[in-house]
Amino acid sequence: MILDRVREYILVNNLIEENEKVLIAFSGGTDSLALLGILQELREALHIELGACHVNHMLRGKDAEEDEAFCRETAERLSIPFYSTAVDVHAHAEEKGMSFEAAGREIRYAFFKEIMVNHNYEKCATAHHLDDQVETVLLNLMRGSGLNGLTGMSSKREQYIKPLLFLKKEELSAYLEDHQMIPREDDSNRISIYQRNKVRNELIPYIRENFNEDFPETIWRMSELLKEDLDYIQRQMGKMKSLYVREGKNRSVVIEKDAFREPKAMVTRLLFDAISSVKGDLSDIEEVHIKDMIALQTKETGKLIDIKDAVIARNDYGNLIIERKKTDTEREEEMLHEELKIPGTYVVDGKTIRFRFVERDQIVKDKKLRFFNGDLMEETVIVRNRQEGDRMRPFGMNGYRKLKNILIDKKISREDRDRLLIFQNRNDVFYIGSMIISDDYKVKDSTEKILEIGIFEEEAND
Repeated sequence: MILDRVREYILVNNLIEENEKVLIAFSGGTDSLALLGILQELREALHIELGACHVNHMLRGKDAEEDEAFCRETAERLSIPFYSTAVDVHAHAEEKGMSFEAAGREIRYAFFKEIMVNHNYEKCATAHHLDDQVETVLLNLMRGSGLNGLTGMSSKREQYIKPLLFLKKEELSAYLEDHQMIPREDDSNRISIYQRNKVRNELIPYIRENFNEDFPETIWRMSELLKEDLDYIQRQMGKMKSLYVREGKNRSVVIEKDAFREPKAMVTRLLFDAISSVKGDLSDIEEVHIKDMIALQTKETGKLIDIKDAVIARNDYGNLIIERKKTDTEREEEMLHEELKIPGTYVVDGKTIRFRFVERDQIVKDKKLRFFNGDLMEETVIVRNRQEGDRMRPFGMNGYRKLKNILIDKKISREDRDRLLIFQNRNDVFYIGSMIISDDYKVKDSTEKILEIGIFEEEAND
């Protein structure tokens, strides 16, 4: 019996829990009417509350209005709360430069989310079924999809569930016929204009007639088997992420160079995941972007490539950093520039900086402290981030060198270089915080005033 099968599918896949409120996406067609009827019959057994929501896309004139009226009357007859909205999908698609299908989907899910938030629904059930799954897998196959695409749709994605995903369309039609429920049908589903409709109306019937009558069930079995493989791969990827991936500055993602010794299949997934974390989605991300990133990892440090939508990848001593490209304004706003009087204690960029004058016998070896010729110091020094063209004469060297080259020689990553505190007296860079002092500012035998600079992660207690 179809009710028992749906109930078992819901429980096995943990789609709905007791006492949850479930919102049903209700268009009035065969699929959603069957979903409404089945969940209505299972309501007491599952201990759930139901609601129904309908979106009038304003594409079919009077027919669309009649669809909405039908859905409202059906929900009221079944004592199910009903929510509806009317949105001009055509106008939305033109405004956003999207297809009607994509625009309609965006509008529907925005409305579902709004109703769920405002009326405390934990789940939203959509009426996708096995035939939809087959169409999705075939479309993904034709687009050159990988394993994810060939597994098709998931029965559960965050708050959205598909309780009928294992049932064929003909089974839903039979359910309606048995219950004398007559759906509203959208004639556009029968017209082979859209790619999905061509697959539904032409390709699948042709394959069933000429190759395999049980083709939909075959695709279902394949997608279920691939899901098991995918689940295993996802678990392995979780282990790899814990080993090789970390969050960088400003929500960037850093993939350690050792990750690229792993199998290419796993590296590819790490890269897709990193792009998704930074970009927010994987729209327009293709295999060529992944190939370019893998090639970038073998190049010299500092090299970068544009990926998509202001997301870039950068080689940092073999590590790969995926981040958003900063605008000129953002870079200026992030630049540190503080004028600090000597002596004194200050908190700068999360660190405590202490300036004080000391006696010669107070010079000690401590990685948090450095000592300078205070005779050369102005009353105020500048603490800032590095700038293009910065130069200094490192302690023990004769010539001046660019800070950039000094830091590259020390294999300081670009990310860490940008966070370093640079100390400037007049026009001289005399200290790269916690690392290098200028030979021009070293303490000499003739030095009368010795300046101690301490940099501490936490505020000093003295």
